[in-house]
Amino acid sequence: MGELCRPTKQQQLWADCELGVIIHYSRGLLGMGGLDGTAPEIAADPAGLRPERLDTDQWLENAASLGARYAVFVANQKNCQGISLWQSESNPRSMKQSPYRQGTFDCVGEFIKSCKKYNILPGLYYQTGFNGHYYNRERYRMPGTKEHESYVRIVEGDLVELWSRYGQLFEIWFDGGVVSRQDGGADVAGLLELYQPQAVCFQGPREHGQNLRWIGNEDGKAPFNTWSTADQKVCHFDGTSRDTQIGTGVPGGKYWFPAETDMGNRRPEAAGAGWGWAPGEEQLAWTPEELLERYYTSVGRNSNFLLGQCIADDGSFPDTQQFRALGNDIRRIYAKPLNRTRGEGTSFVLTIPENAVIKNIAVMEDIAGGERIREFRITAITHGVERELLHAGCVGHKRLIPTGNLRAEEIRLAILQSEGKPNIRDFTVYG
Repeated sequence: MGELCRPTKQQQLWADCELGVIIHYSRGLLGMGGLDGTAPEIAADPAGLRPERLDTDQWLENAASLGARYAVFVANQKNCQGISLWQSESNPRSMKQSPYRQGTFDCVGEFIKSCKKYNILPGLYYQTGFNGHYYNRERYRMPGTKEHESYVRIVEGDLVELWSRYGQLFEIWFDGGVVSRQDGGADVAGLLELYQPQAVCFQGPREHGQNLRWIGNEDGKAPFNTWSTADQKVCHFDGTSRDTQIGTGVPGGKYWFPAETDMGNRRPEAAGAGWGWAPGEEQLAWTPEELLERYYTSVGRNSNFLLGQCIADDGSFPDTQQFRALGNDIRRIYAKPLNRTRGEGTSFVLTIPENAVIKNIAVMEDIAGGERIREFRITAITHGVERELLHAGCVGHKRLIPTGNLRAEEIRLAILQSEGKPNIRDFTVYG
């Protein structure tokens, strides 16, 4: 057996977080649309930044009620006219030019403070590779033009501010990947190494050693077998990959490149394809039951679940009941362990108390040693008869199997194939 690829300590911490939110506050602040991906005819005016009930504590309190362990704030989005939601010295369109609180408000800074208050790890989204709203034309893409040079200076200045002012960031989000310097992009890799080398990066630059990959959809659905390793360590700028297995990953791959599964908290027909807010669209919020199913198809398939959190024009988060109900549903999954075990080996048996009703089964591999398990089976023994509940390849950080209302005397886990001796971090049956 060759040496298995292993996660860094930060990637292990990221996997343990399991659930995060990505916060979009843009439509009302910017006041000019743009969430459909089209560029406006004129540059956005920061005079539109006039929130009435902006409260980042309310955002993060709701994220905490969901059970989110980390949060990513969209500080400057490609589809939102390029306004920087902090006191930027680099970008001439930022909170500094807004009349809100006489141009002194720093939305990023308040977000970071609220993360600390609610013990949520902070992350930031900044789109480095596409923001035509700065110029409303394509010339910014052309190296050698003054538009391109100006754009790169703004991006690099923004990144220095974001990555040096607010302390250690847990996750940095690059939507669609990063354009390299060789292809005319900003020096993202160099600045990342200088200011935030410990951050895990969604679709980060090739040079970074702690990247995450996109799952391949925005539906909250990871593949049935989602491996944490791949044979490449970067997605291409358009969000695609020449590796056809980018969604599933590759067992025994060269790089630890785990998948993050994202989706909006409103349906795709809502504003911004479900990521944004618009009035009169409350009925387009996903139901907690639907989102719980996505929890099973993301966290339950060895992928973190990153749920959108759309903020209303007035600066408040409106879908509080959705988050609270989903958080309660998730906590109920783990509320009543019936039996559990852990350790090295290929065969594990859990005896179930008499008359207990089994609702869920969770299996976790100790990924600190890499992904060793290649095939496993979970079965139930009822009145001496064995019935298969799951037969799959990947365990990874976690497999979560809903069982309905199952009665059984025993639940068995058999490792059928592995690279070296498998190490089970946790095998638990929940009632």
